[in-house]
Amino acid sequence: MCCPDSLDFYSIKMIRKDAISILRGCGVNEKRLHGIFGFIIFFVVILSPSATPAKITSSDRSPVYIRADTLTYNKTADTYTAVGHVVIKGRGSVLKADKVVLYNTTRDVSATGHVRFRDGNDLLTCTHMRLNLITHLGIIYHGTLKTKKRNYHITGERAERLGPERYRVYNGTFTTCNAKKPAWQFKADKMDITVEGYAVARGTRFYADGVPVFYSPYLIYPTKRKRQTGFLFPIFGGSSRSGPIIGDSFFWAISEDKDATFTETYMGDRGLKNGLEFRYARTMHSQGQLNLHYINDHKYHGNRWAVIYRHDEEFKNGFYAKADINKISDNEYLIDFSDDIPGESETDARRDNLLKSKVTFGKNWNKYSFNGEFSYYDDLTKKNNDYTTQRYPYLSFTASEQPLLHTPLNYTFNGTYAYYYKKKAQRLQYADLYPTLAYPLEFFKVLELKPKAGFRETMVWPSHTDGYPSNFESRSIPDFSINAYTVVQRIFNAGGSKSFKNTIKPEVTYEYIPDISQPDLYWLRPIEKKSLMTYGLTSFLIEKKTNEKGEASYRDFMRFKVFQSYNFLAKSHKDDFSSISAQLDLWPTKRIYSKTVATYDHTKSDFTHFYETLAVSDKRGDNLSLNYNYDRGSTQQFDANVWFVLTDTLNLIYSSKYDFKEDDFLESTYGLIYHPQCWQLDFQVHNINRSEDGTIPSETRIIVMFTLEGLGSFGKK
Repeated sequence: MCCPDSLDFYSIKMIRKDAISILRGCGVNEKRLHGIFGFIIFFVVILSPSATPAKITSSDRSPVYIRADTLTYNKTADTYTAVGHVVIKGRGSVLKADKVVLYNTTRDVSATGHVRFRDGNDLLTCTHMRLNLITHLGIIYHGTLKTKKRNYHITGERAERLGPERYRVYNGTFTTCNAKKPAWQFKADKMDITVEGYAVARGTRFYADGVPVFYSPYLIYPTKRKRQTGFLFPIFGGSSRSGPIIGDSFFWAISEDKDATFTETYMGDRGLKNGLEFRYARTMHSQGQLNLHYINDHKYHGNRWAVIYRHDEEFKNGFYAKADINKISDNEYLIDFSDDIPGESETDARRDNLLKSKVTFGKNWNKYSFNGEFSYYDDLTKKNNDYTTQRYPYLSFTASEQPLLHTPLNYTFNGTYAYYYKKKAQRLQYADLYPTLAYPLEFFKVLELKPKAGFRETMVWPSHTDGYPSNFESRSIPDFSINAYTVVQRIFNAGGSKSFKNTIKPEVTYEYIPDISQPDLYWLRPIEKKSLMTYGLTSFLIEKKTNEKGEASYRDFMRFKVFQSYNFLAKSHKDDFSSISAQLDLWPTKRIYSKTVATYDHTKSDFTHFYETLAVSDKRGDNLSLNYNYDRGSTQQFDANVWFVLTDTLNLIYSSKYDFKEDDFLESTYGLIYHPQCWQLDFQVHNINRSEDGTIPSETRIIVMFTLEGLGSFGKK
């Protein structure tokens, strides 16, 4: 028996297109879930009058395989029927059912009995499904959709496709929990869904552990794949210095490359705080963001504001430009609202005495680079910036070491220009030119020698506040250096497929600057005469592993360097030798890293600087990070960060900064994160202590955040 001409390859392709359109119409595997429930009808069917598997290739060259216990054709009814263990395979998809019927006249397709359709990692099961190949309308009964991405679980007693991008679901549910009794679940009596529009749900209930906790007779959700205009989730929180916090945001999707968020936040002790965030991305190489904040602060008794602007631009000719603008109404703004400054850590922003704004630009070539910067500083310790030094512009041009024409010489060049400006003080133009010539030598392929000579020309043009120039000054300083080094390597077999390669590089450098009379260059320090020899070594240890296929992998195991200098011009024997500087990096395993940096003053048998960091993790997900920083006479601080897995669903977090000089914690954070399979609860307490001079007051903030997987978060600090 032959298939009639009416069941042609076009029908196969249309079935496949219809299936794909329905699948996409549900928003499956999209980055966000915009509705509570989704709807899916995916059906691919083509019958062949044979009890053995058949293969037919459609016009889009997508092969379809059909297998069933019985395949029959009813000429009177013009129907094809496949019964018993029906399996239909398409590209990346499989349909299984007890019975499949194709009504050739009406182009209706029906599948009944244990219907299972798997497309990639997504699975649809139902008791019965129907689809019309002409109208592309269809219906499923008692259906369940499970998606691997985001773990969506969607059910419907009945779901209909009413038209292009329009669906209706009856008695549906949605959750991201795998358990038979989900920890949370949405239910709705009926939902009308319009893709790229809205989902209107009626009789919506939210269940927590099977208990109804929320009901809405009428609920609207956006179901657009793209960004959409609308209100975001409200925020709740509290602070010991600002009181209770309640706020909400409105998101405006202006266009594909622009959007804006308007935020209103009520702070119990301060008043209403307004915020605007405007973002744009004209191209991948041109994007930026503007943030505006304003509050009539009841506690501060005045109007306060902040303007933050970021922009990155890359031009076709290789030039780049970046803007980083930060302006605030008062010096205490960062203490009260440090979160408003993007890219700044909260502690650094609260404790920084200078707020910098800058515009940078330039271009990089293979061996050359040009960079410029206009910078402006707000001194947060003073009422005005009349005597604060500003720098605009600052220009630099650099040529890395490279051959000089066709000679054996190498050259480098560094040139800078800057204009230093004070509103009510003397101003200064500055230029510095520094070319060098080097002559690399190699002796017996063992010793590398590089003598280098340089000449530095520095020029300044000072001017008074009235704009009249002062005397031009300049200085010319030659210098000379020579560097010698050799490299020693050895390979150690550690047994089996593991070995280590050790590289040791000892080197010596001598630097000389003659004693030359120099004019007074205002703010610039004179270049002192120098006769200095620096010696030391660098050592590397690299681990090599070879697998069964003979493929090798490498990783750093150890890096170590130590240096010391001898000053031939020292005024006393105690100052002949400098402090010893050393650094050690260790990776004993892939989950352990240690870095030690130390400077040891042998004349006083004491460290002038010591820095240690240790990072440890394990397969369970535990993480420990410790940092100790010591600078004699200025800093002695210890930081700790811990993420500890108490159980499969409960994590403990802790972080602190301890200052040994103040003998107190600068800040501490304690928290618990409870994360069952489909939701998460974060609870954190953040303490910021008062600074020793009293300029930074203490504050306690509480962070509570509740997250439903696949839907978003509620709450904020």
